[in-house]
Amino acid sequence: MNIFGSLKVYAGKWMQKASRAFSDEEIAAVESAHVVDSQYGSSVCFLMKGGGQTFIPLSNTSSLAVGDSVDLHKAQLLTLGREGDADIYRVSL
Repeated sequence: MNIFGSLKVYAGKWMQKASRAFSDEEIAAVESAHVVDSQYGSSVCFLMKGGGQTFIPLSNTSSLAVGDSVDLHKAQLLTLGREGDADIYRVSL
């Protein structure tokens, strides 16, 4: 019997699956976007024209700091994945 067949395999490192620009429709829906501090690092806070706000974590390779505005015409939306977990999103600039 192979011991590794009976042991739990833990998820590996998050890997980038895709990168894309924000669409014109997405940009048009946002009143403003700025970097805020969050529980697990920095996130982008999107204030929506229709009301409310939503958040997407900032990529750990970004040079933006808390309080900076985010130009959605230049930003990229990253999709990260790893085996056993749902995809996650990050904003990169």
